[in-house]
Amino acid sequence: MAAIDVGSNSIHMIIVEDRGDGYRVLDKEKEMVQLARGSLGGEPLTAEAIFRGVAALEKMGEIARRWEAADIVAVATSAVREAPNGREFVERAEAASGIRVDIVSGEQEADLIYRAIRSAVDFKGGTALCIDIGGGSIELVVGTDSEVYFAHSAPLGAIRLAERFLRSDPPTAEQIAACRKHVRKSLRKTLNTIATIGFDFCIGSSGTINALAELAGRQTEDAVASGLRWLERDELATLLDRLAPVSASKRIETFGIDPKRAESILSGGLALHELLIAVDRRRMRACTAALREGIVETWLAESATPRDRAGGVRQSAIAELADRSECDRVHASHVARLALRIFEQTRGIHKLDDDARELLEAAAMLHEVGMHVSFKAHHRHTYYLIRHAGLRGFTHDQVLVIANVARYYRKAPPDPSDENIQELTPDLRRTVQRLAAILRIAAALDRGRRQAIRDVGVDVAGRVVRFHVRPRLDPDVELDSARKRARYFSELFERKVELHGGPDVRVD
Repeated sequence: MAAIDVGSNSIHMIIVEDRGDGYRVLDKEKEMVQLARGSLGGEPLTAEAIFRGVAALEKMGEIARRWEAADIVAVATSAVREAPNGREFVERAEAASGIRVDIVSGEQEADLIYRAIRSAVDFKGGTALCIDIGGGSIELVVGTDSEVYFAHSAPLGAIRLAERFLRSDPPTAEQIAACRKHVRKSLRKTLNTIATIGFDFCIGSSGTINALAELAGRQTEDAVASGLRWLERDELATLLDRLAPVSASKRIETFGIDPKRAESILSGGLALHELLIAVDRRRMRACTAALREGIVETWLAESATPRDRAGGVRQSAIAELADRSECDRVHASHVARLALRIFEQTRGIHKLDDDARELLEAAAMLHEVGMHVSFKAHHRHTYYLIRHAGLRGFTHDQVLVIANVARYYRKAPPDPSDENIQELTPDLRRTVQRLAAILRIAAALDRGRRQAIRDVGVDVAGRVVRFHVRPRLDPDVELDSARKRARYFSELFERKVELHGGPDVRVD
């Protein structure tokens, strides 16, 4: 298969052969088309950038077809994502090259980068902060080799920063200071969250970081061969002091920097240096694996055999994530059973199919897996863990539904303005809303974790939905919680909701 990363600075392609137990790289291609140049402030992609991008994709399509690639997967990131004419570019590229280009969200971009790094680096049981500095955005991911605790995409890419702040050639000291200050201010809240989670080491990905690592210090042959270079913070600071006072043309002449990276490498280095200071790390590894390898890893996972997609494999993946997170399996199983009971008895209202039923069960089983990261915001951590866990047997869209349903089982319900909701298609959004409305009630019915409510029956009469619970213990706490959580169900389906309980209640 061929994986193509349509980035803000470069378009990369990697062609691989699936060998069953991994893959072998057959060919690589790269074009520094600089799609983002002049368009990262909300302006459309320029005609010149579109021409360069379409031409590069035509060339890559021809190479992939010569290799007889069974599949070509291409994704576009921040430059195309933000441009008013991004969709026009995608349509022109497909018409010219025959390649469909999917525009991914910042969250999806971070996920692909993490998958690439995880496949290339031995985490040795530790937790990593993964940093990727692209042309338009910076991606930050905190996780282990099996779990993601946090992921964030920020509009602080090297080209974006260079165009906004480093407008002189060479830039002034004031421009450099303003660039640094903007990075610090923009990432303060995010880095506080990362500090709370904690991590053991830093790994950097992207052409910018690898170019900085290559320039900043001498590398051993082993380091270069493995695709992992050390980058010391002090050496980076020294390099920046040498890059800052000279023009872009001088950087090309003196340092041998690619002409198309000469203007933006300083801004990318400033952002990285500020990050390393903020997280108090004196060194990091620079990894050559990047988003395109993440595309390959995702493709391999989603191209599993029918046997691997069987229900048993999906259930095993859910159980493994639950066990790793040490969540309350008894509580989760009870909530799942109650949620499925509600689902079955409200089919006439939600009108979802059996596939959605399975996703609801998965979300219920995993709705507290983020508890071991932080109780206060565990629903948010749960979302990250599920989203990036690589659940075997589930497609990407199915994982998105599971993660979002679990994310909204408590606190605020799904909000159309939330970034993770905006990336969903209208159909997936409706599924998440309806399943979350059910899970919120089911989780509330075991609020005390006592399995005080044995069962629940639902009676739909016109515009009224009555929930009848059969308790084994005093259900007052659970009923009070469920009445509050049922408000979203009531608003979403435009029906009055009543909850009743008692030892003599009949449950169908």
